Amino acid sequence: MTRKAERVAVGVVLAVSAVLWGWALGGRALQPYYVAAVHSMTRDVTAFFFAGFDPAGVVTVDKPPLAFWAQALGVVVFGFHPWAIALVQVVEGVAAVFVLHRVVRRWAGPRAALLAAALFALTPITAAINRDNLPDTLLVLLLLLAAYCVTRADGGGGRWLVWAGVFVGLGFLTKMLAAWIVLPGLALAAFVVMPGSRGRRLAWVGLAGVVTVAVSLAWPVAVSLWPGAKPFVGSTTDGSVWQLAFGYNGLTRLVGGSGGYGAAVGTALGGGPGPLRLFDAEVGGQIAWLLPLALVSLVVAAFRGRGAAPAVKAGWALWGGWLVAGVVVFSFTGGIFHAYYTAELAPAIAALAANGLVTASTWPHARLVLPAAVAGTAVFAYVLLDRTPDWLPWLRYTVLVLALLTVVAASLRASRVAVVTGLAAVLAGPAAFAVDTAARPVSVLETADPGAGPPSTSAVRHVVGISTGSGAEAGYVRFIESSYQLSPGQREVLAYAQAQAPSAGVVLAVEGGTYGADPFVLNTDARVAPLGGYLGFDPAPSAADLPGWVAAGKLRFVLLPRVFLEIGRASGRASAIPAADAGELPRRVAWEAKHCRPVPPARIGPDAASVGVLFDCVRP
Repeated sequence: MTRKAERVAVGVVLAVSAVLWGWALGGRALQPYYVAAVHSMTRDVTAFFFAGFDPAGVVTVDKPPLAFWAQALGVVVFGFHPWAIALVQVVEGVAAVFVLHRVVRRWAGPRAALLAAALFALTPITAAINRDNLPDTLLVLLLLLAAYCVTRADGGGGRWLVWAGVFVGLGFLTKMLAAWIVLPGLALAAFVVMPGSRGRRLAWVGLAGVVTVAVSLAWPVAVSLWPGAKPFVGSTTDGSVWQLAFGYNGLTRLVGGSGGYGAAVGTALGGGPGPLRLFDAEVGGQIAWLLPLALVSLVVAAFRGRGAAPAVKAGWALWGGWLVAGVVVFSFTGGIFHAYYTAELAPAIAALAANGLVTASTWPHARLVLPAAVAGTAVFAYVLLDRTPDWLPWLRYTVLVLALLTVVAASLRASRVAVVTGLAAVLAGPAAFAVDTAARPVSVLETADPGAGPPSTSAVRHVVGISTGSGAEAGYVRFIESSYQLSPGQREVLAYAQAQAPSAGVVLAVEGGTYGADPFVLNTDARVAPLGGYLGFDPAPSAADLPGWVAAGKLRFVLLPRVFLEIGRASGRASAIPAADAGELPRRVAWEAKHCRPVPPARIGPDAASVGVLFDCVRP
């Protein structure tokens, strides 16, 4: 392949990626929780620094700020539109494809690099996260930049290892401990590729580790030492950023939580832990298409690569360590787990699978090895496609036919035909999932747990832990799906609160979490805040804090959305709040019901009764 042909081919892959992830840019649903936070961050410096959800400074989101800083930049340039945030995600995703190509090219040559870029771009879960607004898109890009820096250290440039540490640290500021999963692969590759004595190599790897920790902890330390008032750190029990980093986004993900959101959702989001989790019905279609091929390629390389050059060994160490560490963590984590977490594995799978296929095509027994690799991958694709038999029912048989043609062509020494049919057999399944993801409208509910291809399970119980019957579930679904819409009744409630308490620190507080506050934050500049963070479980504020807030004039009106009353009636409980273990939520509601008086809907407006109960916590 000439350099010009390679550039054209890479350009085509990047263009396809941009179209795939940018399709219907202005009409897609994004997770309103993070969109609202970005809106607040572009309006208030404090909210920007802390990744605050609301402009009143009550609570932050459940992630560090770096991904949202990037999205806020898009909003500053183009104005506040969801498509501006989506565009940032597309740019980051396309950049990740390009960086992966450069990393693999340095390791395995242009053919493997081009194939790896294509496999990565067509990985279903990659398409899903790049069409959403989750931090995972930026995380993958930063980790790939770290990998690139490691591969540049082969000439003795220790400064490249320092930059690798910087990028992993920035990954921590994007999604915390998830960024550290790839450290074994990066460290092993750095040790292998660096020239010099063992002590010198260990010193440089150690220095890169120190830089990683220093950059990772820079923002948490700043938050901890902040001298003035600051928002409550969301999804924690004590407002500590360290609990967010190493608790909610750390041990709670690995072993589960004892309360709040971690206890509510458990491990249902991505199936139970075990060695086959990445192949199960919920996760397999997202990431596992080429996982067996990647693992087999890694095992074969371990036995055949003893005499390889250090740069080649480093490449296998990099991607092998990345993949093995990720597979172990995501397979056996016993806490909160979403299938989309596995997007972090996509670069390693693509790199290993691509190099495995290219290497197999050059072996002396390529006529046997390459068709066998294609046939095995095709059979596994058939298994994955057979799980959704009503979706493109012809595709699973087509994949098998293509694999058979590959075997026949290889036996007849028709190598070009074998390459074409083999690539088609390998790519058909994941490509179909990725294209379906771009073409299928996504509901607001699905943005909390994005996935690719045909949906196989209902998301509502997974998102909120509701088990009170179909009527309550349907009501909560409507509640979430209306997050972007400010209804006439909500406008009346907000106008009433603004007229009665214009100088309050929080003009209107919405009980039960951010979904009820989203319409106000997304469509107005009013100081509206959720009580309790994302789903209302946090002590932000606690019931004990409410009297002080009211006395200080910080809070007067609290809205309890109607959906919680419906859920309470459906469950037969006296409390209107779903979930038995809901942290401060029931205690706050009990205080509000006792110490605040409901405002008659007729006093607010003709549509106010449809919104819920508005409590006035200042006695006349």
